[in-house]
Amino acid sequence: LQEWELVVLGKLKWNLAAVTPHDFIEHILRKLPLPKDKLLLIRKHAQTFIALCATDFNFAMYPPSMIATGSVGAAICGLQLDDGDSLTDLLAKITNTDVDCLKACQEQIEAVLVNSLRQVRQQQQQSNPSKMVDELDQASTPTDVRDINL
Repeated sequence: LQEWELVVLGKLKWNLAAVTPHDFIEHILRKLPLPKDKLLLIRKHAQTFIALCATDFNFAMYPPSMIATGSVGAAICGLQLDDGDSLTDLLAKITNTDVDCLKACQEQIEAVLVNSLRQVRQQQQQSNPSKMVDELDQASTPTDVRDINL
């Protein structure tokens, strides 16, 4: 059955080898001057941001490289490992993208995170109004996809 599926896909000339934002993360991280002990955490946060972007239609028109670059930038900024605009300029240079487009993408990613965290806070307050959720106020970037309740 799988062989016939491949024959049908071949005859239809469908290319199923899609490039995703995850394909760019390692290439981007390798070219950034980051502490080696933080790479795993940055990678994990960037992957979470990419998963979050997959749930929002606003990112449908962005190329995978832009989503990956914006996610890495948002992860580094959220972990407070950046030194300002030089990170954005370096990321734009690495991926050959426009700095303003990259900033806009990164801001959208951060806004989606804030909205997601706000929804979680509201749901938790509705389920237990006496308990305040201070941890969400302190969170600047997620650590795992499971931390985001969609």
